[in-house]
Amino acid sequence: MRNRITWGIMSAVMFISAGVLIFYFFWANGYIDPPNTSPSTEYTQFTYPSLPSEIDPSEIAAIDVTDDFIDRRDEDHKGWSYVCPVDFAQLQAANPDIIGWFYMTNPYISQPILRSPVDDSYYLSHNAEKEYDRSGALYVESNYNTTTLDDLVTVIYGHRMSSGAMFGSLQSALSDVDLTSNPQFVVIYTPKNVYIYQICATIPRDKTHILYYNDFNNESVYTSFINSVYSSTASETDLVDSIRPQYGDKLIILSTCLRRDRTQRFLVIAKRLN
Repeated sequence: MRNRITWGIMSAVMFISAGVLIFYFFWANGYIDPPNTSPSTEYTQFTYPSLPSEIDPSEIAAIDVTDDFIDRRDEDHKGWSYVCPVDFAQLQAANPDIIGWFYMTNPYISQPILRSPVDDSYYLSHNAEKEYDRSGALYVESNYNTTTLDDLVTVIYGHRMSSGAMFGSLQSALSDVDLTSNPQFVVIYTPKNVYIYQICATIPRDKTHILYYNDFNNESVYTSFINSVYSSTASETDLVDSIRPQYGDKLIILSTCLRRDRTQRFLVIAKRLN
């Protein structure tokens, strides 16, 4: 009798453990739908900027930088000064690696952009307060992109967290949208400028390092890359022909793990409008 009870307990434990492992596999690899919004992250060392949780994309596209984000500071017409809703003085006092603020509404993501000058992999596992965090942070690589976020092509990395954190909700949210009939936008604030981008492509791609293997300052390389994107027929691909980038257009590429296949990347390519 005692052996029968022991085997019964062991069988139940093994059954439950197997169930937990199966659930974790499907959850970790994106088979269970993640939330369509990223959970908010509250850093104790700085205050989040007051940006609206819902913005009509057409309002973002219609922003006239000279009217809405630039304010005349003197009566002598000596020039214009950029008025930024993000307190970069406070942010950079907490962490000088913060170079910009990433903002989009579908999914809602409002996060600092980091750039370590010494270790491009640092923010894979550290947050904006330089604390260990498996969610990491949104970041660019110092070996390839400048602090101004004004390169021809800027790649912003973020984990696809199953909780929806960082770029965890990116693929899920954008897969439900026709980018041609329902344009989607990204806004990036820097200490000196605001940049407005329209998403022109979403595409799954292998893990080949984009900036290492592509010198986008070379027109033929830039054009070849865009041609390869716009010739894709893979699932999860959405292309907006009306704003297809041409050499000289400044782009951001958001890079995260592909849902259901961590050996691939999910890329969101957006073209600067201003």
